[in-house]
Amino acid sequence: MKRVYWLIILTVSLGFGRTTADVGGDLSDASTLEQLVLSPAVADNIALIFKEFQRELVLCLEGERRANTLYITDFRMPHILISETGRVQAAGCKHEAGTVGTWHNHPSLGLNFSGISPESHARNCYLSRTDIRDFIRRRDAVVSVVSCAPHTFAYWWRGDVADGEAEVALLAAPEGQLITSGVRTERRAGDLTQARSR
Repeated sequence: MKRVYWLIILTVSLGFGRTTADVGGDLSDASTLEQLVLSPAVADNIALIFKEFQRELVLCLEGERRANTLYITDFRMPHILISETGRVQAAGCKHEAGTVGTWHNHPSLGLNFSGISPESHARNCYLSRTDIRDFIRRRDAVVSVVSCAPHTFAYWWRGDVADGEAEVALLAAPEGQLITSGVRTERRAGDLTQARSR
C-alpha cells in the first residue's frame, strides 16, 4: 500500500511538471532564485492597498519556490506599531508561517497615477538605509519588495544587498528587477466575492 501511495505522489508531481522538492521548495540556497512572481490575487490586492493608503505599510509575503522562481501566493499584515508618510515600524514576520520576505510601499503623495509615466513611478522604487538594515537583520527573509505605484514594484534578493550597503542612502533596483504589470480585467464570475449590503 505504501508503494502505491508514493507512486501516486510521484505521478501527480510529475504531471504538474515539477518534483515535490520544487513545491514549497528549499529556500536555504536562495542564490539560485532568478525571478519573483506575484500571484494575480496578490498583485491585485497590493495595488489596491497602494492606491488607498498614503502612509507606509508593511506586509509579510508568503510563497513557495518553483524551480528558480519564487512565487508569492499570499501575504499577512503584521502588527503595525507606527505608520506615517515616510516610515513604518511593525512587528516581525514569523518565518514558520511560510514567510519568505517583506513588502512595503513608498507612497507618492498627491500624484495622479494615470497621468504619470512608469519611469516617474520608478524613482520611488528603492531601498532606503533603514530598509537595507532591516532586510539584513531579517536573516530568514529571502526577498524585499517595494511598491512605488499601484502596479509597479521592485525587488531585491538577499544577495543584492551586502552588509556594507547598510550605509548607502538609497539602493536602486538591480537590472531586470523593476516590474510594471498590467491591470487584470478578465475575471470569471466564480472568482469574485461580493460583500452583502445591510
